[in-house]
Amino acid sequence: MFPGIGTLINSFAVIGVGILTRLFIKKEIKNFENNLLPLGLLVLTLGIRESLKSPEFLLTLVAVLLGAIVGTYLRIEDRIKSFGEYLHNKFEKDNTEKSKFIESYLTASLIVVTGPLAIVGPFLDVVEGNIELLLIKTALDCFLVLFLTSSGGKGSGYSGISILIYQGFFTLCALGLGGSIDQGVADSIAGIGGVLLVGVGINLLGLKQIPVGNYILSLFIPFFITF
Repeated sequence: MFPGIGTLINSFAVIGVGILTRLFIKKEIKNFENNLLPLGLLVLTLGIRESLKSPEFLLTLVAVLLGAIVGTYLRIEDRIKSFGEYLHNKFEKDNTEKSKFIESYLTASLIVVTGPLAIVGPFLDVVEGNIELLLIKTALDCFLVLFLTSSGGKGSGYSGISILIYQGFFTLCALGLGGSIDQGVADSIAGIGGVLLVGVGINLLGLKQIPVGNYILSLFIPFFITF
């Protein structure tokens, strides 16, 4: 196997599940927003658990604040939505549910890239040729896409493209760093990802709309800040 095979499997499996779900499940589950409530609870719980893994609360605080400031200035969430709109215009014919398509693409993309497996997995892939973590992540991502797509979120399958870009970046980082990642950095990224997942969970529950996409750069800051 070659470095990056785990990410390729992850990406194309998610896209494939999105396509197959749309082919075989013709009747969508009604009430898209209500169907997201149990997913919101699960994501919120996972986020709280992961956020507690950070060894340095100060690092998490600084990373999230810096990521939010830079990401808001760069309007990252708007750019993700714009890319989702581009995908819709390119591959979809039905314009009546464009907003649902874009929202499901954004939601799925944020969930599949903010977890620690999206970062640790590519490093293990490069260092040890071990894709076990990425295969576990693939199964979880596929269940997520299956649920969202069957609920009417047709854009969720396209989150496989986000996986390819995001995890591909960390695969290149692993190759550039000689395949090593400090455990403290990995734990910090997991903690920051947990905070972002809490935000996604709050959005899914409809409690408040937090522009979590603008905070995505927070995940990269532990590579540059050490205490």
